[in-house]
Amino acid sequence: MQKEQRRWERYAVKIRTKITINREGETSSFYGEATDVSRGGLKLFIPRDIETSRVILMELAFPYNSKPMVIRGIIRNRAGFNYGIEFMRVSAYEQDLIAHSCKALQLLK
Repeated sequence: MQKEQRRWERYAVKIRTKITINREGETSSFYGEATDVSRGGLKLFIPRDIETSRVILMELAFPYNSKPMVIRGIIRNRAGFNYGIEFMRVSAYEQDLIAHSCKALQLLK
């Protein structure tokens, strides 16, 4: 069996996430849980029906940061209420912050 190749290391963490979606001029917000986080994306559990290719705004609430990290993402795939999200226009600094925050969270387990 061939090992799955990934661009970035994935972190087994759980992060409370506020999601904001704009549909036909109406904005709605709700909460979900991010897991399997990497520098380029994450798996997001959202108890809602959202179509793939939809752009969403996420506020990742890392426990020890005073302000949530706000990131745009696009839904690339879906399995039930689990969504594969790819980050959009994330800087190298933000990627490093995500990786360092996830590593710190893993140490707190």
